[in-house]
Amino acid sequence: MYMVGDAVVGNSPVEKGATLREAEVDRYALVWDRIRQLDPQAVLLRGPERLHPLQATAPGDLDILVPTGLAEARAFLKEQGFERVYKPQAYLERYRFRSPEVPEPCTIDLYQAERWGLGFRLTPNGHVPADARLACLLHAVADGKGTAYFEKQQNGRPPWQTEQPGSFWGPLGQALWRTGRTGILTLYLLLKGVIRPDLPMVFSNLCRRVAFRTWQLTRKTGLEVALLGVDGVGKSSLSNALLQLPAPVKAVYMGPHDYQTRIMRFALKHDLPLPVRQLAFRYDLFVRRLHGSLLARRGWIVVYDRHPAERLDPRQRSFRNAIKSVLDRFYAWPVDVTFWLTGDYRTIYLRKKEFSAAYLQVIDQRFQSVLERYRIPFEKIDVTQNDLVSVTQLIRNRVLAKYQERVSMDRLSGIFKTILT
Repeated sequence: MYMVGDAVVGNSPVEKGATLREAEVDRYALVWDRIRQLDPQAVLLRGPERLHPLQATAPGDLDILVPTGLAEARAFLKEQGFERVYKPQAYLERYRFRSPEVPEPCTIDLYQAERWGLGFRLTPNGHVPADARLACLLHAVADGKGTAYFEKQQNGRPPWQTEQPGSFWGPLGQALWRTGRTGILTLYLLLKGVIRPDLPMVFSNLCRRVAFRTWQLTRKTGLEVALLGVDGVGKSSLSNALLQLPAPVKAVYMGPHDYQTRIMRFALKHDLPLPVRQLAFRYDLFVRRLHGSLLARRGWIVVYDRHPAERLDPRQRSFRNAIKSVLDRFYAWPVDVTFWLTGDYRTIYLRKKEFSAAYLQVIDQRFQSVLERYRIPFEKIDVTQNDLVSVTQLIRNRVLAKYQERVSMDRLSGIFKTILT
């Protein structure tokens, strides 16, 4: 029985007392055992020490060389809920499984051949896996992990102290190592004949990088999530809870605090006239929204504590409100997911006791008019009929599912799919 999502090993589920890290290792053990069955020639290049890889690393992901059973391993991972995500290297495929209950994603890299960086291979025999020390060195240098990574894996020793006398680390190599510049060190290893480029793979990797950056310019690879609701519905608590998702998450507050620009801080410090402060405030909100939007394009989940469009008021018809709406719409372009948090106003009032239930109802009615007037898709959640844990779990599941759709390579089409998959 193979159930990665529930961390089931064989027919025995992980005990409730086990830590999340132990469950993660058990999940990796399950995947490795199954892939080894699908391809007896598979080699575990890197992974947790208890799985006996060629190079033991801290828990985080598995690097598996799959010479003959790549199609079967790929199908198995997809059956278990893994999504293929972007990696520029043409010699490997990356799969990730995300669960709201586990703070870190489960990551599996399937290698068609053991290569490093843009596509470098060992000079003597690129078809035989490197020994643990050399593999660690190339992982640190060509893959860009850094010299500190190698020394940490080798108990603080630089490479010339872990090799036989007469190795290629002369005075120049040692001086270059101390600079920590992985690009220069990669060139040094090339000149020393330790590695050589696999030219077709190098060319393919460069094309994939260009294609992916182009794709990012035309499509958003992340997700913008907005929480809409009156004071007391739990927007800040939910925003903080979403920070624990197994994905890059940034919370952006769209309210009258946490100012990000010098202009707004200057206006407040010198007590400038109200119209100037209002203009500075809207500029500050625009900067926050722009920052969040750029992060979402780079693959982040951006959570807006307070909806960017909540200051719009379609019910007011005055000239002053028309000017205000024009300014507010500069930072209120559509988000991807909106959760409208509402419920019984008396119950919400009792949570903070700042505004009356009648006032909260009026504000919520304005929010409803904004959603309807500007045709904003939303999911309405009654936070007074459900406890905070249930609401949090619901939103986390929704957001994570939507995010996995966004980052999955399965959504590619046309020339991008041809180049990147």
